[in-house]
Amino acid sequence: MCDPVLGLTIASAAVTSAGQIQGGIYASQMSRYKAQVAEQNKQASREAANDAIVRGQEQQRQLGRDVAARVGAQEARMGANNIDPTFGSASRVILDTEMIGAEDSAALSENNRREVRARAMDAWNYESESRAARAESKQAKVAAGFAVASTLLGSATQYSRYRSQQFG
Repeated sequence: MCDPVLGLTIASAAVTSAGQIQGGIYASQMSRYKAQVAEQNKQASREAANDAIVRGQEQQRQLGRDVAARVGAQEARMGANNIDPTFGSASRVILDTEMIGAEDSAALSENNRREVRARAMDAWNYESESRAARAESKQAKVAAGFAVASTLLGSATQYSRYRSQQFG
């Protein structure tokens, strides 16, 4: 006849171990899911950075066209009024328009550089998050293995104590 304490000890260890294995599998799957989400976010951030570069270049071109149009309009008005746009205050007006355009271009470029840098940092952070989640997934499996081993050893120890009290 089987020892009922041994049977209960084995059943308890089996149920606890099964729960620990299931918990480890779940934690591993959730971590892998987090890694996949982080990878998708990383890709979206990289695409946003590339988009910011393209938009910044287009904005620079458009600003250059706007400044050239302003200068052209100023020169046309001056010419229509018989004013030489290459001399005196007329020349200064055109130079000031070009200077303000250059300042706007520099500010636009700096803002675009900051946006691209922020998007690139986001991508890097998502890459780090993905790596950490993948490591967490592996760790969950290892931790579940150790928990199962601990449960089995603990159950064996309990049973051993019981047996030594019975026959000791």
